[in-house]
Parts: sequence; C-alpha cells; structure tokens
Amino acid sequence: MQQELIDILNELPYRIKIMSCMILAELLMLSVILFWPAKQKDTDYFQDIEPVDDAITMEDVAITTQRSSPPPPPTPQVPVPVPNDQVIEEEPIVLEELDLQNLPNPIEQTGRGPGGDSDQIAANPTQSPSLVRIVEPTVPQEAKKANVKAEIWVSFLVNTEGNVEEASISRIKLYDDKGESYEFVQSINYGLAEATIEAALRWKFRPAKKDGEPVRAFTEHIFSFGF
Repeated sequence: MQQELIDILNELPYRIKIMSCMILAELLMLSVILFWPAKQKDTDYFQDIEPVDDAITMEDVAITTQRSSPPPPPTPQVPVPVPNDQVIEEEPIVLEELDLQNLPNPIEQTGRGPGGDSDQIAANPTQSPSLVRIVEPTVPQEAKKANVKAEIWVSFLVNTEGNVEEASISRIKLYDDKGESYEFVQSINYGLAEATIEAALRWKFRPAKKDGEPVRAFTEHIFSFGF
C-alpha cells in the first residue's frame, strides 16, 4: 500500500504538467476565436444618396373620346349622257390608183413546180404537210469562196399528191464572217436564191389533211448556207 502511494506521488507532477498544457491549449483556442477580426460589412451603396425633397407628380392622362363617327362620303353621281345628235360631214377619201404590177418586191424569188389540182388551199388543215424527201441545194463556188453565211426561209405550197406546187423565198437572214451577228436583207448574191428555189421544188411531202382528206396547204422551212 505504501508503495502505491509512493508511485502516485511520483506521477503527480507529470499529470499536473499534462493538465496544465491542455488548459493552455484550450485558452489559446478560445482567445483565437474571441479576438479573430470581424468581417467588414458590405458598403451600403444607398447611404450616400441624398434625399430628394422634390416630389415627382404625374398628371392623369386625359382620354379623349369621339362622340360620333364622321359621316360617310357622298355616293358619286352617275353622269347622265345628254343627247347631242350632230351630223358630222366627212370629206370623201380619194384613193390613188396603184400600179400593182410594177410594185418592187426584191425579196421574193418564186418557182413553180409541176403543178397540181385546182382545189382550194386549206388555211388551217388538221394535219400539216410532213417531209418525205429533202434535196440539198448546190452551193455555187462563188458563194463558197466568199464564205457566205445565210439562212433563207422558203414557203412551200404542197398539193394533194405531196409535190411542191410552188416555192417562194419569204425571208433572208445574212450573217457576218464569224456567224454571230446578222441582219435581214431583201436579196442575196452568188446565185444562192436560185439554187434554193431549184432544190425546194424537188422536195417531197406527205400532203396535208383536213377531215381525213388530202388538201393543198402551205408550209415553211429554212435553208442554211455556210454553217
């Protein structure tokens, strides 16, 4: 028993040291918590605004109303024609006599074929003439040397047998050497018109039909040279 008391007394200073250390540590933590600097509050942005004594007043908006809608526009009056019968004397028109036989027509080059019947020509046939045989014109050497580029429109009168009864030139389009620009002319040189008509008279068609019957009718085709 005595030995135990002695051991307790020997250990007492050590325990006192441990306890004192713990107490100091707790005091240090408390002091840190208590004396930690407080967070600065946000600046109040409205504290520098000076109060305004003048009061803002809003006047009431006056709503205007229209008592009644405007009257509709008056209906336009229909003009009443006033009879005014007046006889206007017109001067007679005097027509000069024209010499139809001597009128110039340089573009027309006409050729007649073997002929045909004397039936009336159908203006609007049910079925137009259709080609069966094409004969190319013989281009003269002069036209080849001159490098003539042209298009010639030929009007064909086809009879009921499909033969060319008549062929005539209706238009001539003459191109430049490059074949780009062109102009319509009244005549063409180097014998191209004659060669065109000679070949056109040898073309063969299926005759036009109207109501299932063959009729005489016109058709048109283009002859090209130099292209």
